[in-house]
Amino acid sequence: MKNVQIYEKLAKKYDLATKVVSFGIEELWRKKFVKIIKKQIKNGTLLDVASATGDMAKSLDFEKMYLLDPSSEMNKIAKEKLKDKNVVFIEDFAESAKIPQKVDLITAFMAVRNFDDLDKGIKNLDKYLKNGGYFAIVELTKSNSLLFKLSMFYMSKIVPIIGGFITGEYESYKKFDKMIKNICDEDILKNLDGYEIIEHIRLFPPIASLIIARKNG
Repeated sequence: MKNVQIYEKLAKKYDLATKVVSFGIEELWRKKFVKIIKKQIKNGTLLDVASATGDMAKSLDFEKMYLLDPSSEMNKIAKEKLKDKNVVFIEDFAESAKIPQKVDLITAFMAVRNFDDLDKGIKNLDKYLKNGGYFAIVELTKSNSLLFKLSMFYMSKIVPIIGGFITGEYESYKKFDKMIKNICDEDILKNLDGYEIIEHIRLFPPIASLIIARKNG
């Protein structure tokens, strides 16, 4: 995530802007994600990647949580949200981060699109997942559907206007479109070789995929 300075600028109004530009859909996806994860693993040690302001960690509420994000401003907000929880903040990137212990669950909610190197990022994170642990991902993934094409138009043309109005950072939102890579489900799944795919569904609206994989021992 070389453009980390964008997130530094947006941090204070990031939550509000995200809810508005996604019409609350991202929050619904997060709730569904958490519900499906909890069917597989209810507690333990969590590593949340690109943790932003800490909403995923707050929702999962595991007994010990590592939050990985390169933005110091995002981490400041997350620390306030999670001040009563057992949380360790790691200000680094997925490709280079070092985690002090192995974890039971890795979550990457709307995160892998920001990896500078998808293969390297997932490979590095995999080192810190226990055998039998879970790697859980939600990401915008491309398809040939008209709805997906309309969604990409909305994100590139309309979101900068709305997000820019809310945050005062129009130019930063314009850069988001360039940062979002055209990721296919296959790009993610090929990096989960050696995992058992527990869940692989298209979320509604069908512009994002949810993947939960269990690491084989």
